[in-house]
Amino acid sequence: MKRLENNIFRRHIQISFALILCVCMAGVSNAQVNLPPNDLGLTSINDGVAGPAILYEVFLGSQNSTKLTNSDGDEVPGDNSLNNILFINHLAIVSKKPMLKGFPVAEVLVPLVNVDIDFPGAGLNESEFGLGDVIVGAGIQWPDKKLFGKTFFHRFLLNAILPVGTYDEKDPVNVGNNVWSIMPYYAFTLYWDESNKWETSMRFRYMWNSKNNDPFVGLGVEDTQPGQAFYLNYAASYNLGKEFRIGMAGYFLQQLSDHEIQGSSIPDSKEMAFSVGPAFFKQHKTFMFRLTAAFDVASENRWSQAPFINFTLTKIWPK
Repeated sequence: MKRLENNIFRRHIQISFALILCVCMAGVSNAQVNLPPNDLGLTSINDGVAGPAILYEVFLGSQNSTKLTNSDGDEVPGDNSLNNILFINHLAIVSKKPMLKGFPVAEVLVPLVNVDIDFPGAGLNESEFGLGDVIVGAGIQWPDKKLFGKTFFHRFLLNAILPVGTYDEKDPVNVGNNVWSIMPYYAFTLYWDESNKWETSMRFRYMWNSKNNDPFVGLGVEDTQPGQAFYLNYAASYNLGKEFRIGMAGYFLQQLSDHEIQGSSIPDSKEMAFSVGPAFFKQHKTFMFRLTAAFDVASENRWSQAPFINFTLTKIWPK
């Protein structure tokens, strides 16, 4: 078993994804064990801001990487590349009926993903398109509160990833992940001055993942299980006027426990990433536009994003 784990670990590839305002997104899994898709890097400026309304969002993301890192953060040799196009539909409803001094939230996220991966060291040159795993969630939104006299919005949600995406255990690369994930998060936005010129937004999330009882048949194992993880999305921006904001945004990811194969840990398999990049936000009446470009400055056991570009269009129908 130990020899099998070491062989699999040497071929370990990471293909991770991200998700969205009040949600998560689906991505691509590979023949090895990796963290399922999440909203890493997709939430940014004014993340915590919401009130009673119906919200519909479209996310268009492009993930590009020619660098795969190992457990020491060093680049894995070879002409490796990962290019993904993400199209995500997000519907959220914030009720106007008060609950716990806030308002109930429910949401659903349906992603479509196209992935192109070239990793000669593992004999992979694949292109896949399909439905990603659907994300659902519920929680509480607290709008327009005060924290030390500053305007403060915050939200708590419990999300779950449903393994309904395109998945075939005979394929080394899949759009679905075939695991259940439970992912609570807490997000906030704080305005630092009375005119709301300066803002800071953060989202803290924990991820737990179930076993995959039908892993890629080429592994010759009965089950695999991604590790647990914690990550943080952050943003800070300045309002130039007419609700046009510029700033910076990024993320920090730290896997808390090793990936497992048949109940045994894969040594040194924890993923880590830290990124930063420019961010832009514009609101016009009931429409919002966001554009971010995140560059990984450090990563371990992952594809290093260079960059991950995300454009978000939001339409709100206030209640």
